[in-house]
Amino acid sequence: MTTVSAWLVAHLFRWLPHASPTGLVAVGNPDRSSPVIVTADFTLTVERVKRALEGLDVWLLVANTDGINVWCAAGGGIFTAQRVIDAIKVSALERKVDHRQVILPALAAPGVDPRLVKEETGFRARFGPVYARDIPAYLAAGKKNTEAMRRFDFGLGHRLDMFLSMNFPIYLGGAVVMAVVARQYLPGYTALYWGAVAFLYILLDLIPGRTGWSQAFFSAAAVVAAWVAVDWLRLADPLAHWGWQLATFAVFFAAGFDIAGTASARRSDAELMMHRLGFSSLGSIFSEKELGEIHLDRELCQGCSTCFEICPVGVYGALDKDRKTTFAARDVCFACGACGMQCPSGALSLSH
Repeated sequence: MTTVSAWLVAHLFRWLPHASPTGLVAVGNPDRSSPVIVTADFTLTVERVKRALEGLDVWLLVANTDGINVWCAAGGGIFTAQRVIDAIKVSALERKVDHRQVILPALAAPGVDPRLVKEETGFRARFGPVYARDIPAYLAAGKKNTEAMRRFDFGLGHRLDMFLSMNFPIYLGGAVVMAVVARQYLPGYTALYWGAVAFLYILLDLIPGRTGWSQAFFSAAAVVAAWVAVDWLRLADPLAHWGWQLATFAVFFAAGFDIAGTASARRSDAELMMHRLGFSSLGSIFSEKELGEIHLDRELCQGCSTCFEICPVGVYGALDKDRKTTFAARDVCFACGACGMQCPSGALSLSH
């Protein structure tokens, strides 16, 4: 595959698996004391991590995650301790470095148990920052995460990053059908689809609704209401474009497909619907292993603050007077499972 075609596949079909070669990669001129950064083999992830590491002398250990990004692979039970163990063993890492430590991506916490990695390989696995861009600062600070390095930002910048890649496959499917059955409407469909995506992604924080699909419906209703009013005033016929008005609801629904799960700190609407229909997962597209409310067993809590350190959205706060963990923002929890996986005392779990 050429460089251009590989880039197109990785960026325009980002939600589909696309794997880079696995194994140990030398970035710069690493030696036996250089840090080891672990990542998933999703092409776009590897590309961004390498770019973030430019100017450093480190080892990059690319684990086999079936071409799926870190968070989805970890949440879907693919990026596991065993995958990290396999990567360490197959690469003969112990022959390359004198130390026994690897740095995992923070978003691998829902799937990777560092204790198993240590037991099987002798390497201590610790979690680095959420974003690859923060790795240089993390290493310079003595492998310490700041508050900002621990948190995932679902703001406008993230949504713009997801804008094209997460929506192009859905648009393409509709465009192919339109080109076959009603080619004359293809330009209108294109404008309507990308207009709907732009409306949702840019105004997401301002649109009423608790789920992505409810926000998509509200947005469609607002657009159609404005359209009806304009047709009434200009053409004296509020339903002059009734076909396009109905299409607006369909297009907004398609454009809002899983927007809650990909562009905000909320649970996936599509995942919830699948669970209600009796499906637990669908390949790599939907990645949650289970859905439920986070539960804290105060008797088991040891006050280690691991949950505070590992939660990507800031659910946990400071310890209380009994040195038990507290919830700072429980409503933003979307059941990624990271805290339950990493809690050393088993005090945190997802309950249905």
